Amino acid sequence: MKGLRDAPALYLGFISLHLLLGHLGSSLVYRLRFGRGPLAYRSTGADSAHTRLTRRISGASLVWAGSVVAALWPRWSELPWGRPLLALPPEVGWALGVLGLVGMLAAQYGMGATFRIGVDAGEAPPVLHERGLHRYSRNPIYVFSYLYLVGASLWAPSLVTLGACAVLGGLFHGLVLQEERYLSARLGEAYARYRQRVPRYL
Repeated sequence: MKGLRDAPALYLGFISLHLLLGHLGSSLVYRLRFGRGPLAYRSTGADSAHTRLTRRISGASLVWAGSVVAALWPRWSELPWGRPLLALPPEVGWALGVLGLVGMLAAQYGMGATFRIGVDAGEAPPVLHERGLHRYSRNPIYVFSYLYLVGASLWAPSLVTLGACAVLGGLFHGLVLQEERYLSARLGEAYARYRQRVPRYL
């Protein structure tokens, strides 16, 4: 199978699907299904700490994407921070990436009206979603989204790419901890029982 440099449009096109489908597409589908958008971080009651962390994720994502694009430049791989650290067939990255993207979209769609992007403390108490993939993981969207990033990182496994991927994992975890505190405060005992029954990630 051709690698990143041999078929850049294919690889970069797939990478763009995370933004186009996972963010823009999911928001559009949600609006068509329920007549309103899921963007809680734009509301007046949005949690400022959660929003700041989301912005840091956007910044780290730009670094990650930039390092993948830089891998198309042959001289990038000659630099200490651009040199590939692993030698894996591209099929490995494709398998993880496709599984991650499909799982993320399935988890978002399966949440139905409870899906939100951001945290809005001014909203009515959220409804606890325990069906679908949320029966096996409390955070399947983050799990599959990160699996996607890991898979795509293996196409250009430089120090910068893998480092940015690791930073994104840490930032995702920070978001999860913030959301857990929010849900614990709003849902009380029901969320406590859910936490005991279902693992945070896997």
